[in-house]
Amino acid sequence: MIRAIALDLDGTLLNSKKELSKENKKILHELYKKDYQIIIVTGRSYNATKLIVEELGFPLIAICYNGAKIIDTEKKKVIFEKPLNEEIVKKLIELSREVNIHLNLYQDEKWYVENINNWQTEYYRKATGLKPEEKDFCTFDSYLMTKALFIDENIELKRLEDRIREKLKLDVYLAFSQERYLEVLDGEVNKGLALEKILKIKGLNLNECIAFGDAGNDIEMISMVKYGVAMGNASQDVKNSASYLTDINDANGVAKFLEKFLEKEWD
Repeated sequence: MIRAIALDLDGTLLNSKKELSKENKKILHELYKKDYQIIIVTGRSYNATKLIVEELGFPLIAICYNGAKIIDTEKKKVIFEKPLNEEIVKKLIELSREVNIHLNLYQDEKWYVENINNWQTEYYRKATGLKPEEKDFCTFDSYLMTKALFIDENIELKRLEDRIREKLKLDVYLAFSQERYLEVLDGEVNKGLALEKILKIKGLNLNECIAFGDAGNDIEMISMVKYGVAMGNASQDVKNSASYLTDINDANGVAKFLEKFLEKEWD
């Protein structure tokens, strides 16, 4: 029996305009009223996730930063947080300057950049609605960061990913959340591990969960649950890791799948 629904946001629950459709909102409200656990699982910061939670209009668990921070939105309490090691963050800063690839750092729900005027900062600001803080990365009192994010063209980020994996050999988790976003987190963090942790707290298991996603950072989550669903707009590696396929995010793929899949349980 399905008891939990885990949902990525961008490219999955939200359409390409970053909007929550009335169809998706309606089905999730129905599920919430039937006591299903609704869990947001996103690479976004909590500040960028809160807007969607408020629009949904009911309390839930928000797994943010790809699992590096988990928040109970009803109690407004951080359940779990696993930041990047300080020495790793310093190496990432050095690397970003060496290869001239824009780096974002996240600490205490603040988004830091060294250049507030480049296209990468503006691109991310428009996508998230967040306001950046410009800061010399040599001046942090603490280098414990919830997440690091490189933004550039995909071909440049793939070269950077190879460099981090092969040359730096850092104990980190790397994943593309979008073509221009290379996420860097602690090596013990990913969406799948975070979801498993929350399901256990709720007295549930991976076989009782449907998980939806579209990007590389969703693969662990989708492949771990019994009912992993790739969006029609998902990358091919995500589709290969999923047990099910639904329509694209702009055609309410989440709502369509849930209505059809859970129809028998509701009869």
